[in-house]
Amino acid sequence: MSSSAFVGESKPYTLREKTDWIIDAAKAIDHVPGGGADRRMPGGVYVLDREHVLATPRDNGDSRYPYGRDGFNFWVYASGYMHSNEGLYSHFMRADNGQEPNIAFFAGLPDGDGFFPVPLLSVPKLIDKAATSFERFTVLSNSAAYFITTSDDLRFVVRVFVTAAKDICFSVQATNLSGQDRSIYLSSYFNPFLRHQVFEGPEDPWFKEIQVVDPAKGAGALGSFLVRVNEDMDRTMSVSNWGIFRRSISLGPGSELSHQEATTARMQYVGGSRSSLHTAASLAKGTFGQPQRVCTFVDNAIAGDMLHLDIPAGADARMDIIFSHTGDTARARQMVHEPINPDEIDNQLNELEKDDQDRHSSLALTVGQTDHRYIRPKVFNAFVEHLKRQVEFCALIKGYVQISPNSLIGIRDVCQAIESLAAWRPQAARAKLIEALGFTEPSGRCFRQYALPSKNGQIGRMDLRPFIDQGSWVISCTVSYLKLTGKYGLLTENVGYHRILDEAASTVEPAKEQDSVLNHLFKIMQYLLDHRDHGHTGCVRALYGDWNDAMDGLGVSMDPSQTYGTGVSVMATLHVLQNCQEMIELLQTLDDDRYARHVQAYRAAANSIREGLGKYAVVSDDKGHTRILHGWGDRRSYLVGGFSDPDGAARDGLTSNAFWVLSGMLKHTPDLDWLILDAFDRLDDKYGLKTFCPSFPPNVRGVGRIGKLPPGTAENGAVYIHATAFAIMALFQMGQPKRAWKQLVKILPFTDIHENLSHSPFVMPNSYGHNPKKMIDGQNMNDWQTGSSNVVLKTLVRFVFGIEPVFDGLWIQPAGWAPFKNFNAKARVRGCDIHVICETNAPRARRFTVNGKPAEGVYDHTMQIDKLWITPQQMAQKRLEIRITGC
Repeated sequence: MSSSAFVGESKPYTLREKTDWIIDAAKAIDHVPGGGADRRMPGGVYVLDREHVLATPRDNGDSRYPYGRDGFNFWVYASGYMHSNEGLYSHFMRADNGQEPNIAFFAGLPDGDGFFPVPLLSVPKLIDKAATSFERFTVLSNSAAYFITTSDDLRFVVRVFVTAAKDICFSVQATNLSGQDRSIYLSSYFNPFLRHQVFEGPEDPWFKEIQVVDPAKGAGALGSFLVRVNEDMDRTMSVSNWGIFRRSISLGPGSELSHQEATTARMQYVGGSRSSLHTAASLAKGTFGQPQRVCTFVDNAIAGDMLHLDIPAGADARMDIIFSHTGDTARARQMVHEPINPDEIDNQLNELEKDDQDRHSSLALTVGQTDHRYIRPKVFNAFVEHLKRQVEFCALIKGYVQISPNSLIGIRDVCQAIESLAAWRPQAARAKLIEALGFTEPSGRCFRQYALPSKNGQIGRMDLRPFIDQGSWVISCTVSYLKLTGKYGLLTENVGYHRILDEAASTVEPAKEQDSVLNHLFKIMQYLLDHRDHGHTGCVRALYGDWNDAMDGLGVSMDPSQTYGTGVSVMATLHVLQNCQEMIELLQTLDDDRYARHVQAYRAAANSIREGLGKYAVVSDDKGHTRILHGWGDRRSYLVGGFSDPDGAARDGLTSNAFWVLSGMLKHTPDLDWLILDAFDRLDDKYGLKTFCPSFPPNVRGVGRIGKLPPGTAENGAVYIHATAFAIMALFQMGQPKRAWKQLVKILPFTDIHENLSHSPFVMPNSYGHNPKKMIDGQNMNDWQTGSSNVVLKTLVRFVFGIEPVFDGLWIQPAGWAPFKNFNAKARVRGCDIHVICETNAPRARRFTVNGKPAEGVYDHTMQIDKLWITPQQMAQKRLEIRITGC
């Protein structure tokens, strides 16, 4: 049975049925020749199907999945670590790297006069005979996580998911696989936090109280834990945050609950102030002694239990725990007595899985056979599905993903993700875009980062540093959304602004005025164009910085009385050039006559920018070698990315070369294509194209903090994947598909190249470090929240699968080479369902049919392919099947 058979069934599957499927799928991997090589990813991870990945324990990294929605992030790691937050409000604090977990589950097996405990997650790690007698693995899916601990005669599963109401559901099932009766215990441990903080202080336990609440009448009821955390929000407002752990037991035929205990004191659970979960005395004894039913102030209050069970041969027992949270005292005291039903829990998960499939169904990208060494179709197709969830996560974040006070919502970051999300969730993308537009100053200046207001309306935290590129991403995102959806009504929606009160203090207030989205775009464009170096180069000034956050020195003024000088970012300049063309196309589509003045102004600006770039951004040495600069400092007093940077080095920068193509500048300077390809060759490395080569040493004048990063990490001479993905997109546009695929294979995390990957191999990381002298070789800084995800997905959609919407139609333009023999793509463009079926290696010239009828292609001299033009009249048919044969 495939797992998709579970989704949407009228009768929800049981936990045991799903566990049986997981076990069978895992055995299938073990039993196939090659050990499941066609499903293997780095880090001991395997694809079960497109929704489920299996992760085996490892000590050089971890994989993870976020559950929840609407700003609620419950992170579940393959190791068993879990933490959650909603904004600055943390339900369970983060623990990692061998620290004591705040959520843990154990089984206890009789051992002489006591028990030996078996962790049902990979943490805490105990060194005992359980480590060798039990096999462990974790299955992470789009909607739930499953932790399997199994031996020849016992099997345990812990399932975790988050409901639509933001309740966290834990189910623990023990199954007796032996031929004789077994007596065991199951134990759970929770250390909730429930405060608007990202770090725990020594006084926080003083204000937390947990008490045991006896069970109400009803089958399977075990009683509950009631958590109260008192918190001062400010000098005048104090609140109580409530957490409720409701518990139940479901016993299979003949199984019995012989005894249960509950404690609220951490020291009682672990055995004292010198102990931890790694050495918990109660787990070895099988008892808490005289359980402590209430705890506050003198100990860190926890919710811990121990259920002693007798399970006949072939039978099972299941414990369910639902964690809920509220700020309503009356609701908390009512909820603590509400029963829970295992069938209803299973049904909620069934509905979540169906909803997940429905949300992501309008974009489907699948590949067929391949002879490529590193690309496995089953893995690639599963990766695309997880990549879509990653883009959705990045687009719809509510902030504080990194569990840091400065982890806000980046305008640049969210707009890039929105642009990609619009391909299958246009309404959600539109709503988030409108939200982001509201954090624009009436002058057209977009904030760098913002936080949403609190529930009582208090303005959130802001990052007002004027990174010049923010508005460019807003314009590109809006234009892409309109090309894809045709929903021009967006432009007439009224959106507010925020006015800066004190830039140094990062304080703002909602402005009184509101304006249409289109007028927001006009103001943003004017702000960008106003901040050019009008007196000299005509290029866009860097101010605080551009997309490359670590290069934050170019904009510094030589004049002590001025904060920012005339230093320029070439990438940002090229992006503003792209924005000029985007706005021209948009306004001509809306009403060429009505907006003629704007069109004329943007054309003049574009011509001026091209002239400045041609004159100042392309430099040569005395040997006739030529490079495109990354930028320059105030009054062009020094250059970066040329032949003599401030440290004396000749250096290549990746993003300026990539955006020379992506902005359309290459069409005006076609003789520079070789120059860009040569730069890419010099930047090439083991894991892809480096952001700079060579890296910057410390304390280089005028470049900012980038030199403080170790060489070969992050933006400083490593493969910062977001930038590499820009270059890959440029290579496809240049008609270099084999070069593009060479780099794409290097950055995709699931290939065998990445044996040292330290994060999840089924979603994009943000970088690959490489500095063998410092023992860095392919490890990552982070995963999930990274812009590399949206650029990779957009590249796949636009150039690999070849779906490229424009204002007046649609291009079907798969690249001239791909490592697959065939592929399928389904997408919705302006209400039309597009289905592209391509045989890439057919031994003849490229041919097209549309709904079974032959169609003529158009040769693109830049991309060096025949591509197909689809008119609005054709898309009015609402469904088009486009077949392509040949390269």
